[in-house]
Amino acid sequence: MHPTKPTGKMAYNKLVASIELAMELQASSTGLTIKQMMERTDRSRKTVERMLAGLNGLGLEPQLSLVEGDHHLTKRWHLDGIPLSFLTLTPAERSALERHVRMMPKGTTRVGLTKLLAERKPLSKHLAIDQEILIERAAHIGKVGPRNKVDEELMSILEIALTGFEEIRLLYQAATRPTATWRTARPLGLVFSRFGYLVASSGNRPPVTYRLDLIREALPTGTYFRPKSNWNFKNWVSESFGVFHGDTSLAVTLRFNSRVAKRADSIEFHPSQRTTKRKDGSLVIQLTCQGHRELIHELCHPDWLGNVVIEAPETLKSEYLHYVEIKKEAVR
Repeated sequence: MHPTKPTGKMAYNKLVASIELAMELQASSTGLTIKQMMERTDRSRKTVERMLAGLNGLGLEPQLSLVEGDHHLTKRWHLDGIPLSFLTLTPAERSALERHVRMMPKGTTRVGLTKLLAERKPLSKHLAIDQEILIERAAHIGKVGPRNKVDEELMSILEIALTGFEEIRLLYQAATRPTATWRTARPLGLVFSRFGYLVASSGNRPPVTYRLDLIREALPTGTYFRPKSNWNFKNWVSESFGVFHGDTSLAVTLRFNSRVAKRADSIEFHPSQRTTKRKDGSLVIQLTCQGHRELIHELCHPDWLGNVVIEAPETLKSEYLHYVEIKKEAVR
């Protein structure tokens, strides 16, 4: 039985994978080990070794890179000389990087990425306008921890709908439902935290959130809508402590004891917060927000547990105690 010859598409995919590996090798200042290449390409050792040999066949010759401190048997590979045509950013890539930079905190990483973008050709005016719309309709709620991968094809459909104010059909399976159902939605924005969420409305109903990993399919409808002039996405996001809305806004007062007061004072828990330092070294933070469940999750963080007191309101105290009772189920 003869082995199957690679089709044109298979050969093209292998070529793309090899060029992507070449870019990884050139982007790394110290070079990459075989193990690191396996992790970045999600391929076996034999496949990575074949890809390295293939780069030699393309005239791109990876060189051994020595790094002080490595074990004497460790081999790293580095590459120089990839043609500039392979390194040109596509409009979609530049657009994604610009959005990422605008949402990054100030610091060395943001400055460095900004310099790299400044060296490149800017987006066309038409694409730049779409870019601004997406930036205004996306919010990142920074949390360190597990994150879900987002399907690129789905994101492309959602971004086009967001910039064009187009209704979409969603096949959505809620976490508590056994099957997925179709619904029509008007995309209003994207929120990224531990999960990614689409914020959308239906007719005159208040906006709701759809977890991106639970959207099984999204289809453009060709029907367009006019967003409400008195509704602002960024303002809506800032009303909640986290992603979720729908509960009532509460005026919350938290007191952090002197052991963690300095750390708490360096953090912005919510845009509405006001802080007061007390003579005993404690810190009082007052804020008004929805999203009580996520606020309770934050107060249960190891940094604050045993070091923070909910002074008001009583309803939040009750919710917290109820949450503690539910957590006890994990140790029964």
